[in-house]
Amino acid sequence: MSFDQTFVPTSVSPSLLLTPAADLFAVRAARLRHLAGGHSLAPWLNWLAGLCDAQQQQLAALPELGVSMGDVEAGQRGLRVDHPVLSRTWPTVYAGLRASLAGLPDNPVLPELSPSALQASATQVFGMAAGHAPLGEPSLADFLVAAALQVTWTAAARQLALAEGDAHGDDGMCPCCSSAPAGAIVMTGPGKMGLRYLECSLCATRWNAVRARCTICADGSPVSYLGIEGGSEAVKAECCDHCHGYIKTFFQDKDLLVDPQADDLASLALDILVGEQGYARASPNLFLAEGEAA
Repeated sequence: MSFDQTFVPTSVSPSLLLTPAADLFAVRAARLRHLAGGHSLAPWLNWLAGLCDAQQQQLAALPELGVSMGDVEAGQRGLRVDHPVLSRTWPTVYAGLRASLAGLPDNPVLPELSPSALQASATQVFGMAAGHAPLGEPSLADFLVAAALQVTWTAAARQLALAEGDAHGDDGMCPCCSSAPAGAIVMTGPGKMGLRYLECSLCATRWNAVRARCTICADGSPVSYLGIEGGSEAVKAECCDHCHGYIKTFFQDKDLLVDPQADDLASLALDILVGEQGYARASPNLFLAEGEAA
């Protein structure tokens, strides 16, 4: 395992918010298929790629949801998880995803859930997105619910179009939906070179997080970047010796196509090694089964 203790301040005035792209899930599907090549988890990564294809179809088919900053109550950050329009929308997305996957060859049978079971699954997924441990081992149906919620909240994030002044992610939670980040990405390109953004595990909004402190506990001490010897230089675990937590960080200057959620699932060996060093994972991935990174 490699260790790189780094503190990189920046004087650049960055964009505080990056809205998820219209082709988010298509790009993620392509990334998952690339990562699946020769990987021990290839069947799982390829199945997730097919799920992302279905997510992209559902995202493209969604009508205007009619959400706006007027829906955000005073003193509240972002859209509530029980927002009435979104609560009516995601079960329809779930049904569309299930139908799409049912037509794929060798796809596992996905049971039809009752409305109460769907809501119970959604409650667990929202809890995971908020950073809480799942109550039990997630099922394929839970992953499908998570996918439907991602599509719906990503569409809402794109339509909400938060203004820079509405960005309040200082506590490490998404300014759009209050979910926890799946990981961090250090960007490249004009105006973003070397800037760190956190990516929401639910709606994929990215918000700027200065590299002068831990994103978990906000301690200002230098953090350590741990990686696997001989592994990808684009994937590191940002570890804090103050809170003993870590969040994966992905570097575009090492691999321009990194995707925080796809590359996270393809780098679970790093989670194991970092856990052996005494650090606890502090970022959720809604498609990570409990114990896979233990």
